[in-house]
Amino acid sequence: MEHVECCHPENGVSPFNIQEDEGLSRLAGGHDEEAPGPSDAPSREDDYFQCECGEVVMLSEINSHMALHESEETTVDEAAPAAIPSHGKSNLNDENPARASMADIGTYPSKPSSSKSHVKHRSRASKDNSHHGIKDIVGVLLGSNSSPSRPKAARAKYRAPRRLGKTELGPHAHEDQMPGWLRKQLEAGPPVTITNKIGHNGNLVRVESMANEICGTMAVLNQLCEQDRTLSKVYLSHPDVRHVVKMSKEGGFCGYRNIQMMISFIQDAKSQGYQHFPGKLPSIIELQDAIERAWDKGINDAGRIETGGIRGTRKYIGTPEAQALFVSLDISCEANAFGDTKDSPVFRQLIEAVEEYFLSGATDLSQKVCRTTLPPLYFQHPGHSLTVVGLEKRKSGSSNFLVLDPMFRPSPAINNLIDVRFSTPFPEKLLKAYRRGETYLSKYRNFELLKLNWRVPAKEGWT
Repeated sequence: MEHVECCHPENGVSPFNIQEDEGLSRLAGGHDEEAPGPSDAPSREDDYFQCECGEVVMLSEINSHMALHESEETTVDEAAPAAIPSHGKSNLNDENPARASMADIGTYPSKPSSSKSHVKHRSRASKDNSHHGIKDIVGVLLGSNSSPSRPKAARAKYRAPRRLGKTELGPHAHEDQMPGWLRKQLEAGPPVTITNKIGHNGNLVRVESMANEICGTMAVLNQLCEQDRTLSKVYLSHPDVRHVVKMSKEGGFCGYRNIQMMISFIQDAKSQGYQHFPGKLPSIIELQDAIERAWDKGINDAGRIETGGIRGTRKYIGTPEAQALFVSLDISCEANAFGDTKDSPVFRQLIEAVEEYFLSGATDLSQKVCRTTLPPLYFQHPGHSLTVVGLEKRKSGSSNFLVLDPMFRPSPAINNLIDVRFSTPFPEKLLKAYRRGETYLSKYRNFELLKLNWRVPAKEGWT
């Protein structure tokens, strides 16, 4: 499963590995599964079930998994939206020519950034976030693969990295190579559709669309949130985030798909490091190569010991691999791990931290929906990772995350509302697939957030 665990070299050999005061454990991840119980005992392999969609999920998660599949099938008639004529801006990046194929993920910096300044930054972050019960994983992520604390009995100070198994890396933890058919599918990429559209300047523009990349979702969520009367306040991230979903039967590549969503923001918003990602989004195979190269540079390289290497395999990845990739490209980022504390449930600490993040980018709090230009968040809990693109606060006092989940496709109703102004009496029905509320979050004891530090000017976001 996708994973995050404490790894501290005893002699502090790597300048990128920063020691923490307490040993920390990896989060298991890769599918939308419920976290292990209070004992944190690993699940048995026969506790899993293969859904018809190709995903392997825990039996305890089947009901919620199937409920989200039902949301995928929501039709326009069921949601009863009425279109409103609009001449607003399209979210399909019509002004951009067709994307060229990606030859290489980009040139890495010739010299890694010094860890000294990041250690200093990490100390400030730890102090600032102390009231959340948060551990700043590695400041700007130039350190060990740390994560939320395990129960005290399981803690081990400065534990050396060890080879992980199926509990952390999934059912293919020990494979040398994925099946040939799957590698060919990943190398070929999703089907491509090319259409001609009229751009805002009146010129004909050639638009290339990937079958597993959905543009314009954020504008739909914006309208739905405005129309949901149960909401008192909503915060949204930058609109230039594509919803990247898995291809048929590909298995546990959620971590890679969420990295691709983060990169889609970097590309479309021309955020820090966009020059490393010309053309199409990097494929899973290319991302694996990039992570391995980051390990070669000594960035979170304990991951190689723990996984045995990921190139060409179906082993699950998580936050350490995402951070290694971005740091290797000099893309400034920061991660926090959330674990149990005596003060409050961990999911409430998480929600508070996410609200503070969005408040830092909100410019007009008088609006019900605060549209920021903040990057999306890479979000991980035991069993799965998602991309957080918003936070809802209900009039009742509860909160929801708005997420893009790589495991589920947008419903036909959502697809039909992209680039359309509309009104619907049932916005909550269409929002269901994108909401992860307190009931969902309260099942888990550990969380992680990875955020990009680059701020996009307000004038370059929502219009």
